[in-house]
Amino acid sequence: MKVESVRRKCLCVVLGALVFTQGCCSIFTSDPQTVSVDSKPPGASVTIGPFKGKTPYQVSLPRGKDYVITAKYADDSQTQNLNKSIEPVYWVNILFWPGLIIDLATGKMFKYEPTEYEFEFAK
Repeated sequence: MKVESVRRKCLCVVLGALVFTQGCCSIFTSDPQTVSVDSKPPGASVTIGPFKGKTPYQVSLPRGKDYVITAKYADDSQTQNLNKSIEPVYWVNILFWPGLIIDLATGKMFKYEPTEYEFEFAK
């Protein structure tokens, strides 16, 4: 009887630790998320926060941050906001309320959508 009680307590502690330390998005989504930027014509300079490159450009960005994409080609400069939306799996956290807080704090409740952006410049 005593061994069964100890096992039950251990199981409760382990399950409690899992529930209170993880959010659904933290478990089921990857971090960071890849975003692609292209331009016509190719070769435009791209800046997304601290990340820089030339088109066609792919970058892995941490989730949940607000970014503006700036593309420059010759004397022309254009910007687009990097759009984010709520990851659908986030709503499963309603069943495990600590997950709501964890995914919000880590930014994993968000996904960038779309993940492909294009700029058109005159030659």
